[in-house]
Amino acid sequence: MYKKSFIHFWGIALLSLFSQKTFSQDTVRYVGKTLVNVDYHHGQLPLTVGVHNYQTFRANREHPEWAGGSSWTYNHAPMLAYWNNTFFLEFLSDPVGEHIPPGQTFLQTSSNGKDWTNPVVLFPPHKIPDGWTKQGYKGVAKDLYAVMHQRMGFYVSKKNRLLALAYYGIALDAKDDPNDGKGIGRVVREIFKDGSFGPIHFIRPNRTWDLKQSPYTMFTQSKDKGFIEACNELLATPLMMQQWVEEADRDDELIPLKKR
Repeated sequence: MYKKSFIHFWGIALLSLFSQKTFSQDTVRYVGKTLVNVDYHHGQLPLTVGVHNYQTFRANREHPEWAGGSSWTYNHAPMLAYWNNTFFLEFLSDPVGEHIPPGQTFLQTSSNGKDWTNPVVLFPPHKIPDGWTKQGYKGVAKDLYAVMHQRMGFYVSKKNRLLALAYYGIALDAKDDPNDGKGIGRVVREIFKDGSFGPIHFIRPNRTWDLKQSPYTMFTQSKDKGFIEACNELLATPLMMQQWVEEADRDDELIPLKKR
């Protein structure tokens, strides 16, 4: 009996060890010979039967009433999430170009991925105070608004709360880089199950920004303890915050890898 149990035990141990080793090396690999053509948005790859492509929004400067009321034609950086049986699509929008202010962030929703609502403003344009400057850059703000930029749109907390995030950057002129770590900062707000939004707060402002120049406060000043808990949970997850590296302070201690 002892001998059988001993053999059985070591059999399980070896199987577990083999399984751990197998899973640790089980990474995604492409072994085919077909390569994409990067000059085309579809890569010139053959179509796959059963796959459909849906356009959620179409810009129209001449007839903004056909585009949810917006005449801005640069729409970029879509972020997609699925939560509470609903698709959420966040994208930034500028009048004509990526770093040409003003900028804002829109949100669309869908219950089936095919039919989408008109965009609503999730994060509105943010005014830059006249006279604002950046260290190391000659430009000076005058009648200027921020541009938006984000590599992360959503976070679902362990207690199933949906956070939406975006980033306000500063481009003092057409040649200025809004992602130089000297912008305004990253903002956050909660999306509730009834489709409404919570107040906008900062979750990680740039150190060079003066919070007194913004209408938004830090998330820690929220009256909602659950919202604060969800934000702190995100701030304690380095893998999630790694997505912030492009816009964050260049020496932000919360971001583990500094390379863009």
